[in-house]
Amino acid sequence: MTDHHPFKETTDVNNYATYNKSKEVHYSPYLPPETLGEIFSFFADDDIKSLHSCLLVNKTWCESAAFILWKRPFDISSIMASSELVTVYFLFFSDEKKKSLLTSVPNGLSHLSSDRPALNYLSYLRYVDFKKVYKAVRMWLRTKTLLEPFCSEFKRKQIDLANRIVTELGIIFTTGYARLDRLSLDIRYFEYNPKEDEVDCLSWPCYPGAYVALSDLREFLCGGQFMKNRILHSMAKICKDIEILSIHESAETSPEILAEFIKVQRRLIKFTLTNWSSEILEILSSLRKQARTLKYMELIRCIFPKNEDYTKLFCGLAECRNLQTLKFEQCQHLSTKLMKPLAEASFEKLQTFIIDTETVPDPPTAEIKAIIQNSRESLINIGLNVNLSLYADIMETIATFCPNLLNLSVTIERDSEMQQLITLFRSCTSLIELKIPKKWKLFEVKKSLIELGTALPSTLKRIELDGLKFSHETWDEFLDMCPGSINHFAFNCFSKSIFIKIVEKYGKKYSKLIKNEEMLDLTWLPVQVTVDLMLIK
Repeated sequence: MTDHHPFKETTDVNNYATYNKSKEVHYSPYLPPETLGEIFSFFADDDIKSLHSCLLVNKTWCESAAFILWKRPFDISSIMASSELVTVYFLFFSDEKKKSLLTSVPNGLSHLSSDRPALNYLSYLRYVDFKKVYKAVRMWLRTKTLLEPFCSEFKRKQIDLANRIVTELGIIFTTGYARLDRLSLDIRYFEYNPKEDEVDCLSWPCYPGAYVALSDLREFLCGGQFMKNRILHSMAKICKDIEILSIHESAETSPEILAEFIKVQRRLIKFTLTNWSSEILEILSSLRKQARTLKYMELIRCIFPKNEDYTKLFCGLAECRNLQTLKFEQCQHLSTKLMKPLAEASFEKLQTFIIDTETVPDPPTAEIKAIIQNSRESLINIGLNVNLSLYADIMETIATFCPNLLNLSVTIERDSEMQQLITLFRSCTSLIELKIPKKWKLFEVKKSLIELGTALPSTLKRIELDGLKFSHETWDEFLDMCPGSINHFAFNCFSKSIFIKIVEKYGKKYSKLIKNEEMLDLTWLPVQVTVDLMLIK
């Protein structure tokens, strides 16, 4: 095995024996595998080189380090190294499947061994990402067929062969050897669109043996423009202890089947739902079953119904009293009626509340205020990407009920709103991060930005002003007023040299240097610039 490809098949117990014959090794005192595993877990996730060295010490070290390396191999290796993984897993295919593939790529696969590795790498596997596996297979096939002339017919055959291999990988990943903790079947922003008559590689949870491999699953992500009914229906029979669930794109998926999958879980902690445009009432109602355990709820680009019957849409979520994070990002039709159950709920453990929505005829002003008030000072992260003119006194509510606020993101489009923000800092004196994002267009500020600088608390570390526009003179006066604690700036830059020099002057005032100066030299104007500072040693 070489250091360049630590995942090749030769990473096994034979390695350390060969190594020891050629070089004297001083063994460490005996440590049980459990202790070694704890020690090795302190290596950085991508520190393959150090773990590879541990493989060569002795058999116990080899097996303990192999578990760390092989529990999520596609996740910690580069795309080229990932292609080498396919060679290793190919050796676990059935003899019939090997023979079939050898026939399909006679020149590229003929040199492969037919013997299985000394270590059963499948037994170490804990996390599989379909997207990364598929990319690795495509790269692997390309490296095995470099001499073949590339054309549309060749590409079609490669895709067909890749689908066959990924299907077979799914079969061995869901055998009795592997016991997965995490599974990702997410094909968003990815070229994988099988036709109806082609093999469905994504149906790994439906393969024989999936019960053993997936019964301990804790995290499941499923996304893309494909119907997820069969997968969710199969997994509802197998997986009962999902803690983190992410579903992206409705794509005609049955809300009843998704709701049933949620109901059978015993301890769902985190649920994210993205781009759901079909019926949603039954899904959100199913959260009643998770009222004791659910702590994180995120809804992204979901379209909520306008019908009268949906006034109880969030009643199930309202019963989740242990909720710590609640996010509505770019959702549509968040009205007073829909939000009323959440306003009447008591989320005393809520730490993060984010709402990003378009303007509606009946904005949930009172409801958002009630959610903030009912949090009982537990809120430390708030995001309001809304039209503040429709949410009267919302900043005053935050100032009154969120004295421990650490992170604030708020859209500013008027001077009056800037004044409300300035006033807020009289009460919220522990802020670490302030963001003013862009909603529709840049808001030009002058004097009010300078006033903001005088009001910022001395605890502030990061400030991002992507929604504001200002002159370099205003920027200079603003930084003169800012506390010296800030190490991160993000802003719209229209004259790079002047704006950056002003930040440099601010840094020198507080014995700091620009950390990312080389990256700044590569930017084009106008642009949103990020500048990081560090203390001079």
